[in-house]
Amino acid sequence: MTLPFEDEPEPTYSVSELNGAIAEAIVGALARQVWVRGEIAHFHVSGNGHAYFDLCEKAERRDHVRARLSVALFRNERAAVNRVLREADLKLADGVEVRVKGRVDFYQQGGRVQLIMQAVDPVFTVGKLAAERARVLRVLEEEGLLHRQRELELPLVPLRIGLVTSKRSAAYHDFMHELEASGHAFRVYPVDVRVQGQGADRRIMYGLRKISTLDLDAIVITRGGGARSDLAPFDSERLARLLAELPVPVISGVGHEVDRTVADEVAHTCVKTPTAAAALLVEAVDDYLERLARIAHRVSLRARSACAMANRDAAHLARRLARAVPVALTRERHVLDAHRHRIAERARHRVQDAHRRVDDRRHALRALSTARLRAEATRLDTAAARLRALDPRRVLERGYTITRTDDGRLVRAASDVEAGTQLITETADGVIPSTVSASPSPAPRKGTTPEP
Repeated sequence: MTLPFEDEPEPTYSVSELNGAIAEAIVGALARQVWVRGEIAHFHVSGNGHAYFDLCEKAERRDHVRARLSVALFRNERAAVNRVLREADLKLADGVEVRVKGRVDFYQQGGRVQLIMQAVDPVFTVGKLAAERARVLRVLEEEGLLHRQRELELPLVPLRIGLVTSKRSAAYHDFMHELEASGHAFRVYPVDVRVQGQGADRRIMYGLRKISTLDLDAIVITRGGGARSDLAPFDSERLARLLAELPVPVISGVGHEVDRTVADEVAHTCVKTPTAAAALLVEAVDDYLERLARIAHRVSLRARSACAMANRDAAHLARRLARAVPVALTRERHVLDAHRHRIAERARHRVQDAHRRVDDRRHALRALSTARLRAEATRLDTAAARLRALDPRRVLERGYTITRTDDGRLVRAASDVEAGTQLITETADGVIPSTVSASPSPAPRKGTTPEP
């Protein structure tokens, strides 16, 4: 029986040995150069001039990476590749789809497979960009979004401007300088975003959503010059859809003299450079001010003409008034004199009538008052006679007396007094005081003789 540890041991590799074997196998299997297509990601250039990036294959959902390959572009080959790309107005950058040629190598120190890039196919990149752009434009046209922005009306005086760009770029400074040099009261609300590279379309969309909440006259999307491949974010379908839905006119100035992006096609107005975008706004304000100046000039001319005509009419009326006023005054004076005479005559007749009526009333009142006075005198004489007849002194003169108690009560009967009562008897020629010495007796009845 053979024990396990007595078997011949399997060979053990060091890491470098195994990586070397893998490198020999790969180089042996892929000895010739190959073409590979994919989208650039994580592009960067080292300090020694070599460029490194990942070449990605994405699924139909563009955010999902199905496969990834490391690529190295050394300094010598990079100069030749860049020269070819510049002729096609392209450059290597994140998000650009490329078809590159190179040899497969295994980087033993890092333990990874990489493609040593030696050439690039610019026609592939240009074709992919053009095909994607055409597809997006076709979809937008079919959905009625391609020309929706152009249905909006740019205000006559667009002074409140939203600006989506990188504040560190020359595009921002060129745009602002043009507006400031105009001397108009522009109010700019900038949103600082990166406008190129991978994910730039999302950043631009973020800026648009943020600025669309403000009360604006127009929104400007701008960037500086660059390669054709730098325009890829502006061909984004999702960015184009957002632009079409904005309620504010959008001016696109992406700084490229040759190609028009999807954003250019969807925007309300497209210009070539940031300076041209600012100049468009300045020109709109200048046109409005010029129209105002022309209108003011026409109004001034018409006002002067109207004033001259009014002065002529006023002078003519003044001359007519100077002639007509004396005549009118003379005529009215005659009329007033006639009225005065008529009024004086009527007043004289009225006064005479009043005098006659007053005299008649005076005579009638005099006769009436005389009769009244006579009647009242007769009535007074009668009343005086009656008063004289009723005067108590006349009664006293006939022999009667008036007896009162000392407190002034009139004594009408014997029962009104009692013994001891002080009495005052008034006669025609004086008063007689007395005192009741005994209670008075009742008076005898008629027909009887009182006791002695």
